[in-house]
Amino acid sequence: VYKHFKMKGAYKWVIFKIESKEKVTVESTGEPTSTFAEFAEKLPKDEARFAVYDMKVEQKDGCKMHKLIFFLYAPDSADSKDKFVYASGKSGFKSKIGSVHKELQVIPLRCC
Repeated sequence: VYKHFKMKGAYKWVIFKIESKEKVTVESTGEPTSTFAEFAEKLPKDEARFAVYDMKVEQKDGCKMHKLIFFLYAPDSADSKDKFVYASGKSGFKSKIGSVHKELQVIPLRCC
């Protein structure tokens, strides 16, 4: 799935879940026409995840490019062990997926 995402633009985003110490699975993907809001809706409210988002950028000269953004999503409401597993596995996971343009650690905002 990730190879199709990166090389062929088959998906707008991919969300990954750590199943065990040795296994990371694709939890969900977004069609190339899906929005960032749809991506954000797919992230669980109480669990950490890895995600990669394909952001289209238009440069000043009009050239359109794709930039891959890596997310370590770790909401405050996630279990501490869960957040630790994702934080400690981030480097190994990133080395397997290859280069990304930007890395973000995301903690969702809480209302009031």
